[in-house]
Amino acid sequence: MTPAAAGPLESWVVSVDLWGTLITYGDRDAEAAWRIREFETVLTEFGHDLPDGQVREAILTVRAETQQRQRMTGEQPPVRGQVEQMLTAMRLPLDKRLVDTLLVPHTHAVLRACPDLIPGAHTALWALRQAGARLVLTSNTLATPASVSRLILDDHDLTAVFDETVFSSDVGLAKPRREMFVAVATAAGTDLDRVVHVGNSLTTDIHGALNAGCRAVLFNPRGKPCPAGVRAITSLDQMRDAVLATCS
Repeated sequence: MTPAAAGPLESWVVSVDLWGTLITYGDRDAEAAWRIREFETVLTEFGHDLPDGQVREAILTVRAETQQRQRMTGEQPPVRGQVEQMLTAMRLPLDKRLVDTLLVPHTHAVLRACPDLIPGAHTALWALRQAGARLVLTSNTLATPASVSRLILDDHDLTAVFDETVFSSDVGLAKPRREMFVAVATAAGTDLDRVVHVGNSLTTDIHGALNAGCRAVLFNPRGKPCPAGVRAITSLDQMRDAVLATCS
């Protein structure tokens, strides 16, 4: 990676969220439907013919519960543990071969959602680099581990923009935990008070960053209420100016 050019942000690190900030969540219904179909197929092949709706209920319930815990507490449930929870909810034994097989559709289902770039993402990131900022992608993962997340980055030509990437599955904890932002500062070789985090979630991105001692910018296309003193942007082409103002 070529060092960022000198500029008004040359002593700053800009940490940027992925989902909902740089890329869309895609078609979540298609993602869920594919995961359920693949689970049903695998379970049938392993001799488990479950009543209609039981697989769907177990998958969706565990997904919702683990996502809520992550957002509120920063817990990072391992993907294997998520699959095991689903099997437990179906009242099935935790057969290692079965879990190993189900891990593939569980971790790759997000690709069926076909997440897309949010308009202005590339231009905004390169504008920050041209202003001298060091860029770190900072993303929570749940069913989608860092290895699959990197495939999505590659698909959208985002990998080369960032100096570092920090995924919660690698850290073992998730935003809003302070440890995630410490990992950002450590990866970039700076202090927390020289990090500006940009994201779309008040809980995980904004409050998480501020409580860790960083600065924050809210990507707020829907006009949600914004905490006092936090700059908000409604489109990504406003990111550079908002970060500059936050650092001044």
